[in-house]
Amino acid sequence: MCCFGVRVFLLMFITALSFILHRFYPVFPVIGYYLALANLLAFIMFGLFFSGLLPSFVKPGAVHYFSLIGGVLGAFLSMLFFRRLGWDKFNAVELCIFLFWLFLVATVLLNFDVISMKFREILI
Repeated sequence: MCCFGVRVFLLMFITALSFILHRFYPVFPVIGYYLALANLLAFIMFGLFFSGLLPSFVKPGAVHYFSLIGGVLGAFLSMLFFRRLGWDKFNAVELCIFLFWLFLVATVLLNFDVISMKFREILI
């Protein structure tokens, strides 16, 4: 996790793995597999960060990346597990990322019909 390339590789890996898992077990949508893998990856990376097992040059921003790509629930579970909840800059950034995801999910759910119609117009 020393550089941006590793984080991008992990993102591409969980994206490809979600398509592969969907191919073997198509009951769940690809996005469900992706979110599950992103949360698992975020839990592991936050756990390594809180345990001090990552190199010292890894900045908190590199760890926030994993919650930003969809692993915000895994990040909060890791913060609960390692008892790192509090009112500091690190947790404020995580709270902002959580609010962003909450807004994004609420917007998609409330406007799902409109979004579906727009995609239908594009694809047909």
